Amino acid sequence: MAETAKTSNVKTADIMAADEMTPDEKAFNAKAANKYSFSTAALYPRSAAESLRLIAGAGFLHAELMPQCFADASESFALKAEWSKIHVASVHYPLAMFSMLYNASPGMISEERAFAEGLVRLCVALGAEVLVIHPHDIQTEVQLKSSIEQPIRGNILHLAEQCDKAKIVLAVENSPKGAGRTAEGLLEYIESLGNSSIKPMVDTTEACEAGFDPAEFILKVSPVHLHLSDHSGEKKHLPAGEGDTDWQAIKNALKIKAYAGYYTLEPVYRYYLAEPEDKLALAYDFVSGLFGSTSATSQG
Repeated sequence: MAETAKTSNVKTADIMAADEMTPDEKAFNAKAANKYSFSTAALYPRSAAESLRLIAGAGFLHAELMPQCFADASESFALKAEWSKIHVASVHYPLAMFSMLYNASPGMISEERAFAEGLVRLCVALGAEVLVIHPHDIQTEVQLKSSIEQPIRGNILHLAEQCDKAKIVLAVENSPKGAGRTAEGLLEYIESLGNSSIKPMVDTTEACEAGFDPAEFILKVSPVHLHLSDHSGEKKHLPAGEGDTDWQAIKNALKIKAYAGYYTLEPVYRYYLAEPEDKLALAYDFVSGLFGSTSATSQG
């Protein structure tokens, strides 16, 4: 009950403040309107098709697809997504298949690149605008760098080329350790790949887990995409509004950076195993209340 009250209070406070907004604030909120999204990863182990249906039922117009199997990552899945009547705005390279992307074996490189091309075709069929990946592990030993890291970099660059041809943004997410731990490290990592079409994105919990203020992280990297979830002590990827994150600071940082992307909620799935409809409705109320869009009930 306390969690529900907290989420509702944020929405009410934002509505009460609407009349006091400056023209710039109103313009920012208008840009954010109807760009709220929710990741199917948070509804695991349900099927991707069922997850999209649930997300649409809560009032979201957009979703991020996290394929959980090869069928979800195939071009033909676009037909199932169409039945859910929701726009899949972004796709996360499947976590289950990351060992393919970050693999230096010649046989797997061939198979991964074929898979990557199919994943990009799926993005095109869905009308997705962003494909999300994570940084690979950086090797410092000369032999490992040449025999392991260079082929993996080749996989990432191949994916970037496919995305660029399809006019899809390849976004690299920050991480609590490794190359993407700091804002500077994330930008340096992307620059080292040598492809200007690859862009940074920010996961708020990953920034907190690394010991950084997500609002400051946003200001430093100018993200093209977001994963929004809350954080409190040892608890991570909480539903947004149920932790210690300063969401007003994040909103202000995004306004300063003129962020025009999607606001993708990506809490961990354990919070949505039961009563997903009610919890998705709360999630929509929180994000729309924070950024000032219309309510789920008025979306029709």
